[in-house]
Amino acid sequence: MKKAVYYVMLALAAILIVAGCQGCFPYEDAVWELRLVPLNGTELAKAYTDDSGRMYLPASEVANILARPSAGADIDFGDVLSTKTLLYVLMNVGNRDVYDVTFSAGDLTVYPEYIGVIPAQGEGGEIVALPIVSFIKEHVIPISGVGSLMDMTAGEFTDLLSLSYNYTLEDSVGAESFDVVDNYTVAGEKMAAILDVFVSGINVTEAAVNPIEEYMTSYFHEPLLSANIYSNDLDTISIQNSGNVPMRVAVLNPYLQVLAHEDPVVLDTVVLAGQTLELVGIVRDAIYFENSGIDHSRGNILLFGSDRNQPYLFSLSGNYCTDGDLGFHFSESQR
Repeated sequence: MKKAVYYVMLALAAILIVAGCQGCFPYEDAVWELRLVPLNGTELAKAYTDDSGRMYLPASEVANILARPSAGADIDFGDVLSTKTLLYVLMNVGNRDVYDVTFSAGDLTVYPEYIGVIPAQGEGGEIVALPIVSFIKEHVIPISGVGSLMDMTAGEFTDLLSLSYNYTLEDSVGAESFDVVDNYTVAGEKMAAILDVFVSGINVTEAAVNPIEEYMTSYFHEPLLSANIYSNDLDTISIQNSGNVPMRVAVLNPYLQVLAHEDPVVLDTVVLAGQTLELVGIVRDAIYFENSGIDHSRGNILLFGSDRNQPYLFSLSGNYCTDGDLGFHFSESQR
């Protein structure tokens, strides 16, 4: 009998404890999570921009976005041919509003860097739009106007993107705030051909008599960046590509077109990444004239990125080219 009374008393005590602690765990249903989801072209076509320049995705797309995988912990820029922007939608898939959303990264430009609040469904408001965040990796192309060029580098890059925010949980006793930081790894590779031209063992920028300037050629009908190089003896000439992408190079003989009305291209080749192309005996000036006429195998115009068909940016002896081609004119004469 005593054992039965003991068990009854124990059961009653447990009931009282549970009943007395109702409300002791008021946050057990709280869920908070921000999710970054990359956008495709179809979804971006439905986006709109407010008066402040911020982009949003209509709430009608929430169901589609929820079905898409999030960025996880990685943001992959892939090959960066020029300044590249990735657009992600930021959504709150929890049941608590989050506040003071802030982005920070090393070498990325993020817009917007700050979002005041992202509401959750079912906590006092209806989601009318999802904010779109731009992650920008700068690479050579002007960003803030003509002439604003980045330093050209080529190769893999990594970064760390931090997404910070806070939320508040309340009960009958009071409120408590919590801070959260989600980290994303960022990776990609900046693509570029970085070319140097050596004449008789000297870098062309050191050997150039005239500064880089624009001029209009009569045979190409396009303005080309060019430099005149004067040398008594072009005994060696080579092109080195220290970048990570190939670059097309052509050697032209303008007299073949101007005088003989023929194709001026005497060499059309590709300088691979890490390759040195020797042009001795091909690039000459007056020597391409022989007693019998013009030597069809020689020229004095080097055209890089010829025909504007290059998918990559490149620099030539430290000078940027962002519009497709850049040329050098070699003139052999007494200094």
